Amino acid sequence: MKLYRIKTATLAAALLAGGGLVAFGGSTTAVAADSTAPAWTIQPGGELGFAVANDGTDINGGFSKWGGTINFNPDAPGDAAIKIDVDLTSASVGESFKDSLLQDDEFFGTASHPTATFSSDNVESLPDGRFVAHGTLSLHGMSMAQDVEFRLSGSGAQRHVEGQASIDRVGYGIGLGSHGGGLDQTVGLTFSFDAVRE
Repeated sequence: MKLYRIKTATLAAALLAGGGLVAFGGSTTAVAADSTAPAWTIQPGGELGFAVANDGTDINGGFSKWGGTINFNPDAPGDAAIKIDVDLTSASVGESFKDSLLQDDEFFGTASHPTATFSSDNVESLPDGRFVAHGTLSLHGMSMAQDVEFRLSGSGAQRHVEGQASIDRVGYGIGLGSHGGGLDQTVGLTFSFDAVRE
């Protein structure tokens, strides 16, 4: 079984939006208390997805519910404050049996850990124009260091954001049972959305 990629307007609408979990599917704006960087609102349309290889084939899917706050100045990335919450119960690969497996303890274990959270206040600008958010991902009852890489296009108050991350599912104890034997250790996360500065 593999992780997945799916286009979701509600997911993109919340990625740069404020309000934490109450912003699932919403588009409010909030400034993180520890950052003076501007807040951004994600526009409808976009994607937050994941993919993982499974015995030579790919499983792709995505999340339909998430929210959080992102405060970011491309000219001063060190002042960023990012916190994104993902409702893991909204995960889908488009197949009912696999969707139900994702909720079980072998995978996300959503009865005990329904939410994954990424947070960062340390964003680095790379010479090739990419940015890397060095932060922490809390998932499946564990928290580990996690980097998220992204690029911006556009200018001024309107930007397009595309990014990715590689997540060590084994480190989080995900997919270690009978249904995960053929899965690659690394799960690829991808996202793409338009954002408007408030």
